[in-house]
Order: sequence, then C-alpha cells, then structure tokens
Amino acid sequence: MANGNAAADQPWEGGFSVPVLPPQVPLFDSAAVVVAQQADAQAGVTISYNRGIFTRQFWSTGHPVPLLIEVLKPAEVREIRDQVAGQLGRPGDGVDQLPLHAFVTVADVYLSPAPSHRYQAADFGSITEQAPGQLLGTVTYPDGVAGSILGSDAGVSAQSQLGPFPAGFLAPLREGDLRSLILSLEHALAAGGLDPQWQQMLMYAQQAAG
Repeated sequence: MANGNAAADQPWEGGFSVPVLPPQVPLFDSAAVVVAQQADAQAGVTISYNRGIFTRQFWSTGHPVPLLIEVLKPAEVREIRDQVAGQLGRPGDGVDQLPLHAFVTVADVYLSPAPSHRYQAADFGSITEQAPGQLLGTVTYPDGVAGSILGSDAGVSAQSQLGPFPAGFLAPLREGDLRSLILSLEHALAAGGLDPQWQQMLMYAQQAAG
C-alpha cells in the first residue's frame, strides 16, 4: 500500500519527528506507520502489514538495538488502528494523511469479522498429514493462482501465489478469511468428492474462528 510517518497517542508519548526512515521498511506490498517516541528521538517503532500479518519492529539510528520483530495480535492491531485514526481526526498537523488512511483501511479489512471472498472460488485438492495432528492441503483458483493451507489445533495458516512463482510464507488466517474457508469447505464437503481429511481441516478452522 504505502508508507507514512505519524505520531500516535499512548503508549508512544511525545511529538512526532522521524529523522530518517527505519531500515527494511517495505516500499511496496505493505502499509506501514512509523512512530518516533519524541521530537528529537533517534529511535522509534515501525508498525507494518505484509504477507498477511501485522508486525512491530523497534529501530534506532544511534546505538544499535536488537532486531526484535513482534507479530501483533488482533487486539493490538485494533489499538494502533484507533490511535492512527485519532491522529487523522486532528486537522492541520502537517502529516501526509494519504498513507495513514491506507494504513487504517488495511487494518479495518484485517479486523473485519465478515467472511471474505478468499476461498469462494477455490478448488480443494490433495491433503496430507505433515505431522501428527497437522494437515497440509493444496488449493487452486481460476487464472493460475495456487495455494496451500496448514491446519492443526494451534490454528490455520495459508498462502497463495501465481502458479509460476514459488510458494510463499504461511501466515495465520485472519477471522474473515477463516470464515470464508469454513463456508467454502462446508459447501465443498457437502457436494462430495473431497478427501475426508478436509473434514478435519474444517474442524481446525472452526476451532480457530471460535
């Protein structure tokens, strides 16, 4: 999506002045907001969305800090989304608002509990037991898109990519995508012809969705 600089309310206190962008902030295929802890700080926090997850990374232009990258839970994403939305509600702050609107939009979609359309046109293919209690299934879509789904009692992760490209990172499915998987698997299993292990994958998805 885009990158942007902003000041947020608590828990990050102080003004907003980012001397330089932190390292390794993706320029494309992500939305990111950079928050400095105070006006003259040489350190800050990067919140970014990429490959299906939101992460938080601490950075510094002065003394080195550990490269700590934390995957955020939905409640944490919601808190940061609300902080950025509050920043956007204060006119005349001098901040480029367009990328911050993009960040809020990405967070809103990520947090939405409504079923997405991710698996609406999916065909469920082979499925195998990778380890005891862990299943890996393949899916295909129109126009040469392929993907995989990994399910267990710990949750459900997935990835998709254009056919000619290698498989990507398996990211935990957000609630809307889980509900899309549940609805699509229910219909596919009712129609018949699927490997019975997809029924277990459906149970993993239902368990993850609560």
